[in-house]
Amino acid sequence: MVKKWRRLCRGTKSGSFTIEAACVMPLILLVLMGCLYLCFFVHNRAWLTAAAYESALAGSMEGVKESGQVYETAQMRSRELGSVGFFGAENLSSRIRTDKTVEVSYSFDTISGYGGFLWHFNASGSSGIVRPVKWIRTVKAASEIITGIGGE
Repeated sequence: MVKKWRRLCRGTKSGSFTIEAACVMPLILLVLMGCLYLCFFVHNRAWLTAAAYESALAGSMEGVKESGQVYETAQMRSRELGSVGFFGAENLSSRIRTDKTVEVSYSFDTISGYGGFLWHFNASGSSGIVRPVKWIRTVKAASEIITGIGGE
């Protein structure tokens, strides 16, 4: 009788691990899926931020030309970079503003993974229109003035 009781108790000890694992597994899966969705979210945000800066830079380089089409170049580049597929991206739109600087901003919604909610975020980048020839001439003139003052 005692041997049967010991054998029965031994079986419940090993079964308790199964019950504990069954209780903890949903929590582990919740954390794992949350980390996975967060990684996709960070990837999409980093990619679109880099795309916004690259589009703004492409437009600002076009602004140096005499008949440069700043807006059209930035818009074309933003469409190229924004057309790459993103995990769970919806309602992707880009907005371009040109002045002395070129500003490109993206906005889109992405799934959150829980309850069908959507995360909305914006990524933007800007670049000033630099005229390198004018800048080099200004620096060269300043250098000549400083050299002239120094007496060399």
